Amino acid sequence: MYQSNFRSGILFTLAAVLTGATLVAGVGIYLGLKTVDTSTKSSETSNLTPQEDISSETSHLTPQEDISEAPVETLVPPQKVSVVPPDSSPKNQLSKNLGGADLQGRDLRGRNLSNADLGGANLRNANLSGVDLSSAKLGGANLEKANLINANLSHADLGGANLRNANLKGANLNNTRLDGANTKGATLPY
Repeated sequence: MYQSNFRSGILFTLAAVLTGATLVAGVGIYLGLKTVDTSTKSSETSNLTPQEDISSETSHLTPQEDISEAPVETLVPPQKVSVVPPDSSPKNQLSKNLGGADLQGRDLRGRNLSNADLGGANLRNANLSGVDLSSAKLGGANLEKANLINANLSHADLGGANLRNANLKGANLNNTRLDGANTKGATLPY
């Protein structure tokens, strides 16, 4: 009986020590990775040029207006968008995944956003005049008061998008999905 209790005690002690060691190692690894992640983020943001830093580009804009009328809420937080300088890329493309991005009031003329994912993005008052948005995913995007004159929206998905008071004069809407889109006050091409 004594030997059985002694073995149980040793096994219990050994299990407790191993559990404690595992927890300490896990916390150490977590803190180490968090430190590396923080230092990586700070070095990335310190290397940004004014063209890549959206906050410096939008500092001249008027205060944001209420966008509570957007038809679809997104849980995706606004993302920092890296903009390619106009002459450094032959296609002048922004990143293809801009879902949930805050691009309110931005001048995106001359950009190639074909096949881009802009679902839930805030493009209120954005200048998208002549922009190639063919086959882009704009479901639930806020395009209120956006300038889409002569934009190519062929095969784009604008389902549930807010196009209230947007200017679509001359825009290509061939095979564009507009199910559930708010077009109240929008200037349509036809």
